[in-house]
Amino acid sequence: MRMRFAVLGVSLLLLGRAAFSDDHLVSAETAGAEIRAATASRQADLASVDRFLSTGEAEKAASSLGVDIRQLKGASATLSEGELRDLAARATALGTDPAAGLSRDVDQLLVVFLIVAIVILVIKAV
Repeated sequence: MRMRFAVLGVSLLLLGRAAFSDDHLVSAETAGAEIRAATASRQADLASVDRFLSTGEAEKAASSLGVDIRQLKGASATLSEGELRDLAARATALGTDPAAGLSRDVDQLLVVFLIVAIVILVIKAV
């Protein structure tokens, strides 16, 4: 008798799962599209930060702070989505409108501050 109940219980579990296996809140296509979009966005943000860190000004600022720019580039991949998005926006803004008419010294100071921010975020992430 126990064996029948065990077989009946397992059968109900298996049939129940099969009946509801296609019943999801988000379709696989939608989830896949969201993942692809998030991956593309992260890659674009990483590329933006990497472009900024490849500038001569960023390299000079990093060396004046005693920071290895190669380590900084490698560690930028460990940043969270929000941190990376924020730094990419700052790097893009600095690249497209360098200091918005400010003096060259202020421009270099902004580069130093951005590198310090990256270093701090990388240290927090590790």
